[in-house]
Amino acid sequence: MEPSTPILDELRGMAIFATVVRTGSFAAAARALGLTRAVVSHHIRALETRLGLPLAQRSTRSFSLTPAGQAFRVHCERLLDEAVDGIRSMELLRAEPRGEVRLTCSHHFGTKRILPALVAFRRRYPAVRLHVAMSDSNLDIVQQGFELAVRAGPLEDSSLVARPLLREATMLCASPAYLRRHAAPASVADLEQHRWVVYPPSQRVTRVRADGKEVEIKVQGDVVTDSAASRLAFVLAGDGIARLPAYDAAALLASGDLVQVLPELSTAPLEIFLVHSKRIGPSAKLLRDFLLETAREDKW
Repeated sequence: MEPSTPILDELRGMAIFATVVRTGSFAAAARALGLTRAVVSHHIRALETRLGLPLAQRSTRSFSLTPAGQAFRVHCERLLDEAVDGIRSMELLRAEPRGEVRLTCSHHFGTKRILPALVAFRRRYPAVRLHVAMSDSNLDIVQQGFELAVRAGPLEDSSLVARPLLREATMLCASPAYLRRHAAPASVADLEQHRWVVYPPSQRVTRVRADGKEVEIKVQGDVVTDSAASRLAFVLAGDGIARLPAYDAAALLASGDLVQVLPELSTAPLEIFLVHSKRIGPSAKLLRDFLLETAREDKW
């Protein structure tokens, strides 16, 4: 079903209103849009009539937004931004994308999942330069100039956008050597008596679900690390139990190098997000969409 004419008129009016707000006057908006001031005024009046609310108080020299105008400008500016972004995205498809994208991710997950995707991205878009910082610390992406970041867990900074990238099952694992030296836990209560490979260093508890109830387990151990790769290495070496994501554990469980501890328990999945500012450049959007597509189609 095609949009009705009134909707098209309203969309045009919203774009004109956003331009008036951004340029600061009807005359400046008219110049920016290649219209006459009378046409700009006509569209704003038509929009106000449609809404039944005044959007601006204007005089020959200036204008100011009404409370309704202040609220409505957010939607109008978003509409205008999305339209501009859409045009730029299509321009990228028409011409060979180029420029630089700065991305940060952890060493371990980055090596396993992100780097292969970045190699594939470079094959498709060889003129786009990549600056990849691999760090297990959560770098401040705004302050340090990164456009994209791969992060585990919920997003704390509401000024950023977090797009779900991956939801990975996790499980409690230990090596056969560790379980030979220590009696394998037979119940949830036994877990607090065992040694753990503690990751991240701030971890004090882990949560499991048993018989439909969530139980909090205190963790302690002789090895504390801020590296997921180190966690896996120490678990394989027999230094304790850890909650591991399936991308680490699956093949090692199948080979017998790891054993799942209390498989009847369930543990929270590992949630990975692609994080960026609300406004990013065309090349960063291209990489963002490529990574999301890779994850969605399970092409890791």
